[in-house]
Amino acid sequence: MYMITEFNSLDGIYYEKRFITEGGEVILKDKVHFQNAKIHYEGTEYVFLYDIKMNPIPEVFDYLNFELEGASPNHRYTALNALKFLYSFLELYDLKLDSLSKNDILNLFSFLEGISRKGTLYQLELCTLRSPSTINTYNAIYRNFFLYLGYDNSPILKKSTNYKLIYNDETDSPMKIYKYDVSLEDYKPEISTPMYIRVDEFKKILEVIRNEYTLKEECIVRLMFENGLRLGEVLGITNEDIVVNDRGNFLYLRNRCSDSSDQLAKGRMIPKNKKEYQMKKYKTKDIGYQVVNLSDVLLDKINDYVNEYHLNDSVKFQKNYLEYTYADSVEDENTDNFYIFINSIGKPLSQNLWGKTLRKIFKKAGLNVDKEQRENNLSHRFRHGYAMFMVQYKNVDALTLKNLLRHNNINSVKHYYRPTDEEVIKKRTSLVESIYEVIPELTI
Repeated sequence: MYMITEFNSLDGIYYEKRFITEGGEVILKDKVHFQNAKIHYEGTEYVFLYDIKMNPIPEVFDYLNFELEGASPNHRYTALNALKFLYSFLELYDLKLDSLSKNDILNLFSFLEGISRKGTLYQLELCTLRSPSTINTYNAIYRNFFLYLGYDNSPILKKSTNYKLIYNDETDSPMKIYKYDVSLEDYKPEISTPMYIRVDEFKKILEVIRNEYTLKEECIVRLMFENGLRLGEVLGITNEDIVVNDRGNFLYLRNRCSDSSDQLAKGRMIPKNKKEYQMKKYKTKDIGYQVVNLSDVLLDKINDYVNEYHLNDSVKFQKNYLEYTYADSVEDENTDNFYIFINSIGKPLSQNLWGKTLRKIFKKAGLNVDKEQRENNLSHRFRHGYAMFMVQYKNVDALTLKNLLRHNNINSVKHYYRPTDEEVIKKRTSLVESIYEVIPELTI
């Protein structure tokens, strides 16, 4: 019998494959460890996946770095992880990518689930459990990878005769979506309103910041709550992105080669070199950039913050400021540009440092913070708060909210229109009271 055991190390997940005789003797022991790396070359990041002999896997390199060239770093990293587990599975079971059967694909799903199993030939001792949602994300990557390689007849790509109708508010007729023949059934969690910052909670946060923090913290939370910005969009703001003219105050959201992964604007073109700043695609709204309006009050706050906190006589601060705060100018390469939000030592503010600060602010404001809650999810509550404010106080419709949140699909905003638990309780209580008014005998 073959025993496959999963291990976790500082270098990531790896597996041991042993053959154990009926007498319990181990006569074969292999280590299966596919490692990855990120390398920057001439301003571009390349990601590698190495086989067990530490040779780069050519088709994976081409797929991640060229086929997914325009994808976000997070998507490429997710694809890298997905392919790492795919190739680990192939190595452990001595399979070839171009000749997988339907049963092999089902075994792959079982392997990814992380559930330890014992069969007639293989026994698995796994420790990393993955949700159906994660596995389906990997599955979508595998399908795209197989198509890229030209394995069009693979069972993973075969469609079944079953389909479902998808209705869209923007079209009159439904779309017919065919399911794949081999897929993992996902559980259907109840779609509920996401955790968001309510108006009363935002007031508490603002009070804590004004009493114990600085203009920087106030500007950041206000950009997310008043304008619905994502954290990466806030941290990527540069001086030239703020434009004031006769029509008003505008904030441009776009990506630069000088941006770190903490500073990316989601869904916008990610330029690979400075020449791409002049491309029509980069200069096209909703592809290369997006625009939001800034209030006069918030604009003044940001200007006050820059004038106060970007000036520091410390030698270390000045050295860091000149070296790290520089940002590419996409308007005029001869013009100096800089990132707006920086830390106390003159470097661009990171999501990690901001997350730690925000967690402290939440606690001081008396807001619930889950122990395992990711800091960037805490920041995203402000964007959800912006959306809920528009729904509850401004009564905007779904199409308007989609545009305000800068989403591509109207279905992305449907959950904001579901009642919260508090609203359901309030409505039910009101209904019961109405019944009692009509039928007072029920109160006896």
